[in-house]
Amino acid sequence: MNVGVFIPIGNNGWLLSENAPQYMPSFELNKQVVLKAEGYGLDFALSMIKLRGFGGKTEFWDHNLESFTLMAGLAAVTSRIKLFATA
Repeated sequence: MNVGVFIPIGNNGWLLSENAPQYMPSFELNKQVVLKAEGYGLDFALSMIKLRGFGGKTEFWDHNLESFTLMAGLAAVTSRIKLFATA
């Protein structure tokens, strides 16, 4: 079995909540997540495709990184982990 991580390319992660930590996606954040996953021996990192959010007070997923460009950048800083972009 392969084990991987679904990386946070959209703002505010996976929780549509005003009480959850609020953050913007960045290359640096995703680089840290993928390097930790690689260090822990995980097999892959997968990025979602999200080009439009839901709006509202939390601006959930209104700010996103582009999947293929992000994975190309992460390929330059990783050595073993498999990277999967989503189309």
